Amino acid sequence: MYNKEMAMHSVPPEFQLNNDGLTLLWSSQQAVTYPWFWLRDHGEDQDSLDAATLQRKVDTFAVPHDIKANAVQWHGEILQLQWSDGSTSHISLQRLKQIAGLAPESEALPDADRRYYWLADNLPDPYPSFAYTELIASEMAVWQWLSAIVRYGFAVVTDVPSSEAATQTLAERIAPAQQTIFGIYWPLSAELKDHGDTAYSTQFLAPHTDGTYYHDAAGLQMFNCLEFDGKGGESVVVDGFAIAEHMRLKTPDLYQILTEISVPGHYLEPGVHLYAERPVFRLDRHGQLAQISFNNYDRAPFLLAAERMQAFYKAYAEFNRHAINQANWLKIPLRPGMALIFDNWRCLHGRMGYVGKRFFYGCYHGHADFESRLRVLAQTHAGAALGAVMSGYR
Repeated sequence: MYNKEMAMHSVPPEFQLNNDGLTLLWSSQQAVTYPWFWLRDHGEDQDSLDAATLQRKVDTFAVPHDIKANAVQWHGEILQLQWSDGSTSHISLQRLKQIAGLAPESEALPDADRRYYWLADNLPDPYPSFAYTELIASEMAVWQWLSAIVRYGFAVVTDVPSSEAATQTLAERIAPAQQTIFGIYWPLSAELKDHGDTAYSTQFLAPHTDGTYYHDAAGLQMFNCLEFDGKGGESVVVDGFAIAEHMRLKTPDLYQILTEISVPGHYLEPGVHLYAERPVFRLDRHGQLAQISFNNYDRAPFLLAAERMQAFYKAYAEFNRHAINQANWLKIPLRPGMALIFDNWRCLHGRMGYVGKRFFYGCYHGHADFESRLRVLAQTHAGAALGAVMSGYR
């Protein structure tokens, strides 16, 4: 992971050549060896990498497997390597830092220490809120809005016109909406019978994530309240990452189980049979939490060895115990003019039961598209501070 203290190292470090590769002496406590083949494969010169698209130009499979550098030299913050096959390549000090975890990765999103995890004792008050007109007019406002979603897992938008067109305009300030079986944009009301889903009812919905039956579950979800005439129906938001972190610290054995056992989800209606599976806690290659996947309504049957099955149910119940604890809930009474956007990979959402009429219009966004928009905005509004102001999706 990113080491802020080591990132202050701006002078090219001393190096040693050995059989395995090039060892850079970042400090008296830390030396990193970069294999020779890796260095040739990751050249950043114009013959090795397209500077505009970052697509690799070097033919990885034509590089001799036993290639070594005959000469290595720093030119400012650029390392030049002259290779045993007669080629020459260059790689930057910044890239070498990033790959060693000594600087923010160029394609990483906000550092984990910028996330605000919240449960009963530290609910966000006031919760992040943004004005529709500002989001439509200002890219800086969009950057602040999406950064708040990264930090808290959700945000509310106020003064949204109560129309489908306004919902689409707001959504497209993030990215194109994601197509699912529900459509690109979709109405949500108990009066609609288009889909056999409990969301299309007036009953209480326990906190859950959507799309456990999709291999690529929606990244963001948006609800714009177009009409409400009744009582109840508050939207419930729960920080799933905060629950996971609590379990990691307090019940690490149960946390571990939920990182290991894949839980299947399914969705069935005429002409549709979706099925996918992944752990409740999906980790990235660094072992960091990347996604919560929890929906007991849509959980498909599966069977493990008796002891393992018992361990799963115990861990699953522990997560649910925190998820249904109303002290951990943020209840947001959405009314016309209000839209709720949340990270479906982090936050669970639910709904209090209600009576009366309630009409939402909404959509999903792919998490990759959300992340892409953040990276692009960061280039203008965060610059080199990207790694210091955002949090760790990888």
